[in-house]
Amino acid sequence: MAIKFLENKYLAFAVTLIIFALCTMPSENLPNGKDFNDKTAHFVAFAGWAFCWQFAFKNYTKTLLLGIIYGVFIEYWQGILPETFHRGFDWYDALADGLGTLIGLIIFYFTTFLGLKKQ
Repeated sequence: MAIKFLENKYLAFAVTLIIFALCTMPSENLPNGKDFNDKTAHFVAFAGWAFCWQFAFKNYTKTLLLGIIYGVFIEYWQGILPETFHRGFDWYDALADGLGTLIGLIIFYFTTFLGLKKQ
């Protein structure tokens, strides 16, 4: 049952839209302070994104490339947002997105590999 839910392409697109919405929000509306690390948030979001996309589309290369492209696109998008959003282009955020995508794929691989070995 849970596998069918994760294989749903709508879930993958929903996660994509949620990340886009969160990255478009003005920075005043996001958590702030010592307990919040922007790079960690990017890393975790894209690891989850990659995990969902790999379940739905089952293509490591395309998921990795799309994750990297999507991360750079998000940063470009933040760079063109109005000044009042207090957002900007940050290569380190794009790097965190790409690394998160890679780790999400690795987690997917080991999760499915170990799951198949048990059967």
